[in-house]
Amino acid sequence: MSTLDLTNILFDHRVEVVLWVVCSVAVYGLGTNLRSFLRTTSAGRLSNVTKILGRGPCSSWLLESLRFAYYLGVPYVALTRGVTNPSLMGMGATDWFEPYSLGNIALGMVVGLVTLVLLIWGWRQYLCATEGIRHEPRQRPFEVGIRTLLAPWGWGLILLEVLYLEMHWAFYRSATIRVVGNYYGVFLGVVIVLAEWWLNPEIRKTLGMAHRNGETLTTAAIALSIAIVFSFTANLWLCIATHLAIQFGLLSFLILYRRLPEYEGQSD
Repeated sequence: MSTLDLTNILFDHRVEVVLWVVCSVAVYGLGTNLRSFLRTTSAGRLSNVTKILGRGPCSSWLLESLRFAYYLGVPYVALTRGVTNPSLMGMGATDWFEPYSLGNIALGMVVGLVTLVLLIWGWRQYLCATEGIRHEPRQRPFEVGIRTLLAPWGWGLILLEVLYLEMHWAFYRSATIRVVGNYYGVFLGVVIVLAEWWLNPEIRKTLGMAHRNGETLTTAAIALSIAIVFSFTANLWLCIATHLAIQFGLLSFLILYRRLPEYEGQSD
């Protein structure tokens, strides 16, 4: 066996896709830890620079551009380089009016509805349990998401956030499917997402905060539900629609619950 043949074996498509996933997770961990460090640093010139950049008018656009490049750019480059393909990511053409497609849609609706009902029930239990706590300000879950949805064109930002997550999850899922096969690959992709979150210091810090920890668990539950939908349908578009339905449904419930008289009286 020649050296060239040995090199081709060592660096086949499976090794390449694993390296892509490892690099993507590493970039996420480095970025989130660097952002947390810059937020917490309080001395020296570095602190002054970060404060100036944070107050600048372009800071939010810069952060969003970096997130766009990471969540959508990485899967796009992976597709163009042949690391993954549209079929593995579930982006194939679909005839929505075929009986098989209608069955997939029904399955997605059932899984999404069950997930939404369970999430609403869980958050309602949390809100009811914290209504009697008066010694500290009321902690409201998904405060950022609620404010975003209530803002003009806020639904577009929610849609973009869901698209970020779904494309990111689809990339990891396609990589693990390519390495270990369809069944195990779908759920191994969820494990990689959870491991990636653990690298985020902001998530680790909020593990002791019920409402923030609940937000992370909610996203994990959605990720698992989406994995179940994909394992039966292999349709990314259906996964996105299911995720959107769950996200908008949960935020709408929290908005309506906050407007109840008894809730407003407790939060004053």
